[in-house]
Amino acid sequence: MAVAAGLLMAGMFATTMIDVTLRNLGFQSSAHFFTFTEYALLLVPMLGSPWLVREKGHVYVEVFIGAFRPAARRRVLKVITLASIAVCLVLAWYGFDVAWRNFWAGDKDVRTLDLPRWALVVWIPLGFAMMAIEFGRLLRRGESPYPESAAERAKSEM
Repeated sequence: MAVAAGLLMAGMFATTMIDVTLRNLGFQSSAHFFTFTEYALLLVPMLGSPWLVREKGHVYVEVFIGAFRPAARRRVLKVITLASIAVCLVLAWYGFDVAWRNFWAGDKDVRTLDLPRWALVVWIPLGFAMMAIEFGRLLRRGESPYPESAAERAKSEM
């Protein structure tokens, strides 16, 4: 999924460069470029986020976590991981509900490409469900959802 997100980002870069070059040369660019970029802007975070959770590359506030003593920090990290799983599962549930309703209603996204709307929004529950699984893996292993802090790295280097 992360590789697909990376390929989509490269595709957005390429289509943007082609679009700008064509316009600067006085030509009309394709309206499909804009539609592709809009769709990719939805897909990239949903495909790439589970990988970021796995690699512990998501954003966090180290100052908050570092304020706790080690025993309390472990408990806080467990609560944060459980809350992350809960939020991801709720968003996956509602995302699935939207995709399911779009599927049965036959809704279409009408732009330069006519696509069934469910085919666009189905990536939302997939991404959030995969993030919940990744947070669950961290919890099961007893790992922090965050990379080693700067303070812990400094202690281990001494």
